[in-house]
Amino acid sequence: MKGSMWRGMVYCFLWYFSILCGFLLFCCPMLPLLLINNQAYRYAMDLIFATWELYPVALMEILFDTEFVINGDLILPWEKSILIMNHRTRLDWNFLWAAMHYGTVIPAHRLKFVLKAPIRHAPGPGWVMQMAGFFFIHRRWEYDQNLLSEMLEYLQELNHTFQVLIFPEGTDLTAKSISKSNKYADENNLKHYHQVLHPKTTGFSFLVNKMKSGGQLDSVYDLSVGYPGTLPETEFDVLRGIFPEKVFFEIRRYSASELPADEEDLRKWLCYKWKQKEDTLTKFYNNGKFDSLQRTNYWPRPLSNSLHLSVFFWTAIIFITFYLLLVSTVFQIYTVLNCILFLLLSFISEGMYHVEIAWFKMKFHQYIKNKTT
Repeated sequence: MKGSMWRGMVYCFLWYFSILCGFLLFCCPMLPLLLINNQAYRYAMDLIFATWELYPVALMEILFDTEFVINGDLILPWEKSILIMNHRTRLDWNFLWAAMHYGTVIPAHRLKFVLKAPIRHAPGPGWVMQMAGFFFIHRRWEYDQNLLSEMLEYLQELNHTFQVLIFPEGTDLTAKSISKSNKYADENNLKHYHQVLHPKTTGFSFLVNKMKSGGQLDSVYDLSVGYPGTLPETEFDVLRGIFPEKVFFEIRRYSASELPADEEDLRKWLCYKWKQKEDTLTKFYNNGKFDSLQRTNYWPRPLSNSLHLSVFFWTAIIFITFYLLLVSTVFQIYTVLNCILFLLLSFISEGMYHVEIAWFKMKFHQYIKNKTT
């Protein structure tokens, strides 16, 4: 697809400001609820984010006619699960919303990404991801292990259903990352890969074992994403309007009971799945499709009612926010104060999600103290 700069600029404008305006109109007003009830706050934040996820899917289909084809198993949104996916491009997460929308039994879920910590600093998107409870890590395993434990234990205390997405490769597929992966393969007498990178197994095995021990794991979903045509590599490509004509997803569900119990065997299991993924994607790029049963192909078809509503709703939110910024001094002060608050939280702490956890712990300790006195 030939890039269309104006479409790309419209997409980026609507995408970014829908997040920033949603942050101001919906997310920040939820902060008083956190003081009262952590469970209600967490439910409300997940609902807000899940509602927004429809918006980029609708924009891609309206502006670029992008087709999404989903193969394999359906994702069950009431399960506590881990999603693992190959990382073909830096923008895979943007297209994942479509897989979550079309590949679930019902389009409702509570997806958390495992992301690099600096992303939380991004004004608007980073702040919303903090409030949505995304897992930010620093790639210092001893430190990250404690962070992940704290986040998972908090969700366990709330008895909260969620899905967590991890990219085991750690980075997207580029000439540089392939070279590093091949060097690792040579050092460990492994095969060179061309469609994927050799996965990092430490984080995955930790998440599986930690979630299993806390009764937080029902299944693991293995997602493979493929782009048979145009492939945007960076955010600048999106701005230029370079979008894929088609995006294919293949989904495989594995019950938690199918996973190896031994940690070393679990690491081998992930490596074996990535070997299969290399073969699957090689066939995909030769044939232009996945071999598995095509469960969901929603194209060509009119936009669903939910996507129509999301376009109307979130675009209206942008205009409402801009109007309030122009005419209301109170709203201007409110905006500045919240932006300052989250700038400070992003740089002097691990972010709003960890403030939420700390508040919960403080309330719990106070409850125990009162009960024993």
